[in-house]
Amino acid sequence: MTEPLAQHCIPIDIVDPLGLGRVAEPVEFCLAFDRIRPNERGLVVTDGNGRRMPVQITAWHVGADGAQASATLCLPVSMARGEVRQRYVVWLSETPQDGAHDGIRILDPQLADGYRRLNTGCYELELCTGTARGDGASKWGIRHFEQTSQRINLIAGNANAFGGVYGPFFTPENGLINPPAHAVARFDIICEGPVTCQYRMKVDVPDGLRPELHGKSIEVIWRFYHGTPLFTRTYFVDDFDTEIDGRRCANRITVGDEIESGKSNLLLSTYRHKGGTAYREGDLYAEILLARLRDLQDREPQALSQAMDRLGIDPTQDPSTWHWDNYWRLFCAVEQALPQAVLAAEVEKIWRSANQIVWSDRDHTLVHYTDDAVEVNKVPQQTIFALDAQKTCEYSPRTGYAFVRYMNRVSPRMQIVQRHDSGWVNWGTNGENEYPELPSGSTIWAAYDRFDDWEAVADRMETPLAVSVRPLERCYDVSP
Repeated sequence: MTEPLAQHCIPIDIVDPLGLGRVAEPVEFCLAFDRIRPNERGLVVTDGNGRRMPVQITAWHVGADGAQASATLCLPVSMARGEVRQRYVVWLSETPQDGAHDGIRILDPQLADGYRRLNTGCYELELCTGTARGDGASKWGIRHFEQTSQRINLIAGNANAFGGVYGPFFTPENGLINPPAHAVARFDIICEGPVTCQYRMKVDVPDGLRPELHGKSIEVIWRFYHGTPLFTRTYFVDDFDTEIDGRRCANRITVGDEIESGKSNLLLSTYRHKGGTAYREGDLYAEILLARLRDLQDREPQALSQAMDRLGIDPTQDPSTWHWDNYWRLFCAVEQALPQAVLAAEVEKIWRSANQIVWSDRDHTLVHYTDDAVEVNKVPQQTIFALDAQKTCEYSPRTGYAFVRYMNRVSPRMQIVQRHDSGWVNWGTNGENEYPELPSGSTIWAAYDRFDDWEAVADRMETPLAVSVRPLERCYDVSP
């Protein structure tokens, strides 16, 4: 008779409430130990056929006696469509056990401010701290994002970043402080292993014009997993209460996922919600910035000339052809390009003009609806503001790749930009005039790949696998 690896085990049941099928979906669960205190390398998981499974301990919890009292485990689970339940067994041993599985590879960073470069099996990506220089290439967040079967970096030249937090700071009223471009992030490791790598990122936001937004910080929890395109982020911003676009705004944020694929190379060209998309067309705010700039040129030519010189902007270049970074930096308190009094007066005019034009323009406030996808590049300013978003899909009919996302809170408005000429794609949780819409504390699930059924992908994000932990047993009939 073959002796089992351990005398004690804990059976667990994994349940798929939807029966939609899963591929390497991560399941995290906690086990409490009372009768036996296993070794950290003494936890082994087998499936219903006795095959050893990859598993990672993401946290150990020590009891009052100094011994291990509980552990949090992460297990990738695959289930066929229509399958609703699988049985696994967690074996407990007081001695270390041999065995290792392939998983996430931690690579050497390739960017100067790179913190971690990971190959998850589905992605090669690099998290960066940012350099606070003020332009897109200095942003913190994911600045290299490559799907391993497509082999295209979605952020060409690493000149932008994915996953930044903008509102409530990136608003005219606050002097357009751009936290991803004007701050350096700090990272802490929550856990790193073959199944999951998780990081806590913290950012101190520079002070802008609004005193109620001074001394604020941002925290993001990043979670990446092996063998699945799924990754998640949870966002926190210190409590605040301010006014944006003439309306109160408290504890709501703008998350911006940006893709820069190069001129005339639009990698995502349609947008939709599950169940149909309601939206408004166009982005009049961008035109207002240009109008305010021309007005400033007429009234304060010397101040504008000095500001352009400070920012390294060619004075002979037509402002309508400027890179958008130049607009943000010109009206930004951190950059100190304009005198403080001039800047304060200008941003007041910007938000008031924007508010008046955006909300008095009948064509802009008209709500459109479609059951099909919206070709965003064909609408005015290549921008829509999607309404009441929670499950979203950006898709390319040319390549078949899609970005699917699910938010655990509804975003009343979202800014979606898809510009063929520049190759810039933006998925932002803000409404017109930079008004933040996503509640702080929200989690975003995301996946980029070719999907047969994007709605099923979003449904799986909303309804994860459930875990039922059974009592401790003495097991002799199954050997891992």
